[in-house]
Amino acid sequence: MFSAAKLQVMYKVMNAPLRLWPFPHICVPDIFPQDFYAEIQRHRLADDCFTRLVDTGRVGKDYSGARACLFPQTLDGTPAPEDSKAFWRSLFKTFRDSEFSAMWAHVFRAAMTEKLADHKMGFGDLRLYNEMFLMRDTTTYSLGPHTDSPRKMVSVLFYLPSDDRRAALGTSAYIPKDRGFTCLGGPHHPFENFDLVATMPYLPNTLVAFPQTKRSFHGVEPVTQPDALRDLLLFDLKTGFPGE
Repeated sequence: MFSAAKLQVMYKVMNAPLRLWPFPHICVPDIFPQDFYAEIQRHRLADDCFTRLVDTGRVGKDYSGARACLFPQTLDGTPAPEDSKAFWRSLFKTFRDSEFSAMWAHVFRAAMTEKLADHKMGFGDLRLYNEMFLMRDTTTYSLGPHTDSPRKMVSVLFYLPSDDRRAALGTSAYIPKDRGFTCLGGPHHPFENFDLVATMPYLPNTLVAFPQTKRSFHGVEPVTQPDALRDLLLFDLKTGFPGE
């Protein structure tokens, strides 16, 4: 089941049209087989299985408290049912292999090559690793335009809603009002300094992915609806740079 699901994801990603503006990205519906997505929904975890991201030490103390996470290494310590633990353990293991990582380096090779050139590196110098984890965003969550950490090479978001009622909560792409502005990565910028280009709707079983570049400004518009909740499965392809 898990291997077949990974192969369908790879097939759909490798054959998806690449959107080049305002930065390279893809948006792919029906990314998992329907029966596999039904299993994801069946094994949806309760809030007490998640930890606020701001409490993990991975982000600054001013980061939104409305974003919670579950990493593979914390799964066994949660109160999740054993069959759900087994499901997520198998999913993480299947999708974190070298084949899946290599696919993303192929899809976004041009953008990654340009980024590496800024660091005076070539693809032969690249050493990649990945992370995969669950994320849950709640009502007060928003995320100003940003380009992610420079160590991140590719961000992959699997949208996991049970229905299409919260389509407006998708990840948005922005361009700076100062069209020449770029950011190597790190800080979140004020919404008022950017123009919203498009929002990739938060729809069931949808994938959104893009490389980290100095122009890949993305974020989440401020959430106001009272029942807002975003469940995501995230896959990050990362590297390190000399001197770090």
